[in-house]
Amino acid sequence: MTSRPFATGLLCLLAWSFSSTAVSSCKELAVTGVGDEDEFYVACTNSLLKPTYVITQYYGGTEHFSLLSLNVGSSGYFCSGTSEQSRCQALPRGAIPYGTHKSRKSEVTVANLSKAKAAYNEKDVIFRFPKSYGAARSLGCFAVIEESKDVIIGLSEDRLYQSAECLVAFERYLVNDKGMLFR
Repeated sequence: MTSRPFATGLLCLLAWSFSSTAVSSCKELAVTGVGDEDEFYVACTNSLLKPTYVITQYYGGTEHFSLLSLNVGSSGYFCSGTSEQSRCQALPRGAIPYGTHKSRKSEVTVANLSKAKAAYNEKDVIFRFPKSYGAARSLGCFAVIEESKDVIIGLSEDRLYQSAECLVAFERYLVNDKGMLFR
């Protein structure tokens, strides 16, 4: 049964990895079945220009499968995993593309989670996921949008696979915030 979600995830990953337009795009599909045969699919790609990422997730019955790719140039990572195990592979110049990246009208800062508590606790924000810094440390990531519309993404090297949760929550927010489109 694992081959079906893997094939679905791989196809979504390939389809969106060649997309060059940066528009808020998270597609979700729920399929209702009988018993534990319900299925849920999520496929997201980055809305802002950098970093570039693609996320596909499949939830079905007791199975979960996910593929994630995040990069800026030669820095970044690819991850795959199931509900039981995950594996990530760093690109040649390192796993996390730390730094501030320009994205049209906004700046996107990719920060080390353990050194970004002050950025997470910034008062003037319009979006914050997860809701507490303790939850961010536990999850291994966070996403913050400041009132200036600049974005801070905090990542933990030892929990790269979980970063999909923060990026999906970020993209879901952007769908409803028209002021962030094309930033």
